[in-house]
Amino acid sequence: MLRAFEAAGRLGSVTRAADELSVTQSAVSHQLKQLEQWLDVKLVTRQGRNLALTEKGAAYLPSLEQAFDLMSEATALVAQVPSRPRLTVNALPTVAAQWLIPKLPAFCAEMPSVDVQILTTASSLDFDPGDFDVSVRCMSDAEYEKAKQRRGWQDVRVSRFLPESPTPLCSQAYANAMKLSAEPSSLYGCKLIHSHSTPGLWERWFKSAGMTNRRFPGALVFDHTHQAVQAAVQGLGVALGSVEMNTEAIEAGLLVAPFPDLRLADKHYCWIAAPSAMQRSVVEDFCSWLDAQGGLARQARTRRTTAKPVKK
Repeated sequence: MLRAFEAAGRLGSVTRAADELSVTQSAVSHQLKQLEQWLDVKLVTRQGRNLALTEKGAAYLPSLEQAFDLMSEATALVAQVPSRPRLTVNALPTVAAQWLIPKLPAFCAEMPSVDVQILTTASSLDFDPGDFDVSVRCMSDAEYEKAKQRRGWQDVRVSRFLPESPTPLCSQAYANAMKLSAEPSSLYGCKLIHSHSTPGLWERWFKSAGMTNRRFPGALVFDHTHQAVQAAVQGLGVALGSVEMNTEAIEAGLLVAPFPDLRLADKHYCWIAAPSAMQRSVVEDFCSWLDAQGGLARQARTRRTTAKPVKK
């Protein structure tokens, strides 16, 4: 009851207190009511979605905060548990699913004492780098220049660790069935797979390939690129995906790139970190690891990017 009141009073919100304590809002509200009944004192009042302290609640809260701080310090001294460094990484869903998570065991093996937290967001550049230790984004030079004008982006460290090269991807069985050759025109008649997270990407690829007449029987649409690529693995059509993000699937024969030389290449995957974060050695180590992994991925891309296309 005391913990629920301290959190709700400090944060001014039952919702935020519930998030902090990892319980439901109703549980926090129930504990507040129980404490008020036990003390026979009104401690809080509702103000819309927010919570306000009564005069007695405001007088009670500081002492509770000090008490909890003392208990925490005393427990830490008794337990003498060494604190583990934590690394918070924010990435787009496709980057996390297709590349970062599959690569993460290597980092965890190198840095077993580090606790890693991966957070995904659909927001590409509308975020504050200072909210996370490291952010991973895909952006062009123009997008980066624009982002630098935003609040919180001044003096951030940015490194382009991996190129982004979207190209049509499909299963070998689908390539065989549709008789795909090295000519982009062989794509006509295929079902295209789109993603909401990359609007206009197919149009950009068509333009780069010099294709104007688009004869395609319908389409499949997903929220994110990694879902579209997974649909391509299942033989549902052709998706635009990054060779770098899917090198392992290509090497395993799950995907082929029928037109490996026809790629969009105006963006890079970048890690972004605020100056304060880079002062921590664990952040510096993770960013160096990303750079190294990017180099390995580029080497793998040169080894094998496509299965043999079907000849007409």
